[in-house]
Amino acid sequence: MNDLHISKSFVCLGKNEDTCLGCKYCRLLDGSTKGFNFDTIPTDINPIFTFLPIAVNLFYGDALLQQGRTLDILHRLNKAKHQGPIVIITKGDFTKFPKLNFDLDIHFAFSTFGKDYKLEGGTVDQFLNNLKESKRYGKYKYSIEYRPIINGINDDEKTINFVLDTAKKYGLAVGYSGLQGKPELVKYWDDEGLQFKQYPGFKFGYKKYISAEVEQLIQDNAKERNVPIFKKTSCLISYVHGLTRDYNAHYYRPNEVGCNGCVMEEKCTTFYNNLSADEPLLTIPFKYSLDYKSDHVCVLKRKGICKSFTPDCSMIKGWVIRITEKITTADVRVIKWLTGFTVDANFEESSELSNKWKVKTI
Repeated sequence: MNDLHISKSFVCLGKNEDTCLGCKYCRLLDGSTKGFNFDTIPTDINPIFTFLPIAVNLFYGDALLQQGRTLDILHRLNKAKHQGPIVIITKGDFTKFPKLNFDLDIHFAFSTFGKDYKLEGGTVDQFLNNLKESKRYGKYKYSIEYRPIINGINDDEKTINFVLDTAKKYGLAVGYSGLQGKPELVKYWDDEGLQFKQYPGFKFGYKKYISAEVEQLIQDNAKERNVPIFKKTSCLISYVHGLTRDYNAHYYRPNEVGCNGCVMEEKCTTFYNNLSADEPLLTIPFKYSLDYKSDHVCVLKRKGICKSFTPDCSMIKGWVIRITEKITTADVRVIKWLTGFTVDANFEESSELSNKWKVKTI
């Protein structure tokens, strides 16, 4: 079913554009979303999808560079009475965005590199102007995206503290990560003569690593300022929107994602500890069983899809939804979002959902 595009953390609605702000490190410069145009409202597929997290115009082409299309999607989601978080990640000019009275749980995540840089399409001034504008309109929710952190470029303590001090000033949470470099993108960098360096001991790939030293700097300085920080987008969104758990179920891999000391730790731990085989999973259109595993291996690792695995990926413990029929990674993600369980299945890598989810005629 190609009506929806399911990414790791969102249902992505919107259109891939030919131009954007010109950030040379952008992971979409590999052309992976070329021609994408998804505008089906999730509840037109299944009413239970009203709770799914949505990202608007997260493909190539900033959401505020295509403001008309962004507003059209919001109007249609509003008409459908969508209830899940709706996220707009942007470096565009928020001051020009009309502040309409949508009855939606809208979240603007203002992205920053932390400094002005020759290969960076956004500017510090625009970032700060967006934050000032956010103070004048409190109906939406807001956060800061400090991404990507690149070795030797924007990972110094001065830049880190600028981001954290700004977050403290505006009372916002910060999401952060390293640079993602899939093979196609690394080839593009090489062709362009860009010398991005991975941190020692790591290789570019699916996961977005930073060094232990930079990680410690961020952790220590955020704690000193009492700024909530998150390595995973879904954890930040779940926190800001007051959800009862991380909707992406990262609590199955607590060491890898830094659950210890996280402001969501108590909520996620309580939810995880209360999972049981008695849960009625009426939202899943597949035959399943609930099995307890003490050393479950992530299927992405087992199938060789992900090469950037950690020890946590082979030590997943807890109740797992076991599905024997063929499903997709998109199915797995939606099941996690809706139920809070992780999934063990013989899936194929795909951003498309199985047709079994479709219960309404569009």
